[in-house]
Amino acid sequence: MHAIQRARLTSVGLGALDPSSADDGAVPGVVARLGAVQSQELHSSAWGVAQRLATPATLAEVQAALADGSVLRTHILRPTWHYVVPEDLAPLMTATAPRIRRLMASAERPRGFDYSLLPRRHAVLADALAHGPLTRKEIGVVLAEAEGAPLDSWHLGQVMMHAELDLLVASGPMRGKQATYRLLPEQKAWDEDEARIHLARAYVRGHGPCRADDVAWWGSLTKAAARAAVADAGLTRHELSGMTLWTDGDLPEPAPAGTVRLLSVFDEFFCHDFKSWPALTGDGVPSRWLYMGLVMLDGMLAGGWSRILRASTVEITVELTEEPTGALWAAIEAEAARYGEFCGLEPTLTRGTVGKGTIG
Repeated sequence: MHAIQRARLTSVGLGALDPSSADDGAVPGVVARLGAVQSQELHSSAWGVAQRLATPATLAEVQAALADGSVLRTHILRPTWHYVVPEDLAPLMTATAPRIRRLMASAERPRGFDYSLLPRRHAVLADALAHGPLTRKEIGVVLAEAEGAPLDSWHLGQVMMHAELDLLVASGPMRGKQATYRLLPEQKAWDEDEARIHLARAYVRGHGPCRADDVAWWGSLTKAAARAAVADAGLTRHELSGMTLWTDGDLPEPAPAGTVRLLSVFDEFFCHDFKSWPALTGDGVPSRWLYMGLVMLDGMLAGGWSRILRASTVEITVELTEEPTGALWAAIEAEAARYGEFCGLEPTLTRGTVGKGTIG
């Protein structure tokens, strides 16, 4: 299992970081390689993108990619935020929007959500956004003026999620600390079967070796639909450790032994069907670590971590499963230094007990 996890570190962009492999579209390139990046936590998801580059991108560089639209943030794959590049937006949305709508309906129908109003509301929304990006508050004002009554926060959120699923809107540039929505250009129509095949290739390319059931989990697909898409995607099958695993070509070279990464709990490395994989953790691991950043050694859980941002420093605390060797601690120090580069702050690193509920 360790060998498989080290191979997955490579495919997911967390193995050996070769400076010569960097390209001009560094931040969008990371997102494109992964297919999509879960991003409900803005700071930690930006770090998840930045740390996959040999010289970490800064938080400002990730935000710049979101501002210029080379990376979009939207509800896709599952009913939560993800980064995606424009080229992958339409096929991934075509593949996953039907299931997301069904998941949303379980909360909408008991609250009397009126689907018949969506076409009119989206027309008003499109007219307003044609003049430029708007904040959610500004959109609420526009819709209230059109309808003669304001929408509460929950209903407004659902209207916007449906607009995202319809490929009408996605994230716009930040306005101070407020997010905005932008109007999307008309998107190419995709056949649903072809869209699911595109999704399967995207996931396996950026996450393999993996199971077909992992594709189902990532894309909110039925297991039958995911298995059919994987079978039709021209991928390579492997029988390893009693599992049928898939890659896009040969097995990735394993990450170098001793590879240490400070990951967010929502990192794409963890975006698979946990129930179907053998446990990646040992006995005695505190359950509270599942609510914070995770220290990974060779793709296996080695501890938890958290950070506090100060004016000029970032205070990083790690809690490990066992006493670290000198080599392990040096690798953690190197990762902490990279995190400081990302934040633009001087890092300090200490060992201690990491509190429940903190996220790296």
